[in-house]
Amino acid sequence: MTSLFSKSLIIATLSSTLVLAGCGGGGSNNISNEQLNTIVGSVVGGAIGHQFGDGDGRTVMTILGAAVGGYIAGQMGRKMNSSDQRKVSGALDNTPNYQKVSWNNNDTDSEYDFTPINRYEGRVNGQRAQCRDYVINVRDKNTGQPMKVQGRACRNTRGQWIPVK
Repeated sequence: MTSLFSKSLIIATLSSTLVLAGCGGGGSNNISNEQLNTIVGSVVGGAIGHQFGDGDGRTVMTILGAAVGGYIAGQMGRKMNSSDQRKVSGALDNTPNYQKVSWNNNDTDSEYDFTPINRYEGRVNGQRAQCRDYVINVRDKNTGQPMKVQGRACRNTRGQWIPVK
């Protein structure tokens, strides 16, 4: 019974995240970077949080992981625009392992340091895909607030880099 309650709570939490993320679109049919990152961050954070604790503690850690992961990833998505996305994609394509790529985005008042870590073959949706782990550091030039995110991206069948857990 507790396991069924825990799974229901996890599903409800992740579903709420999806619904709430969809509310911020301002009438557009396209999902923003912030919304997409919030969704992915919540799912990944929830999965990581679920690895800790037992019983009700595991449920709490799953919810906490989803909330923290969604917040951090959403903040990152809020700052990154299409120009930043192209720079990240270019770095994933062309930058050697452990070589930092840095840039400033005056439109979002952000400074970026992006470091691809390694290149390997992984699996996305059961298909082989080229993947890379990375570290990205973002600093808001107005507040000086830094943010560090470690992640993994793999190429989808259309050749685009997508974040994976």
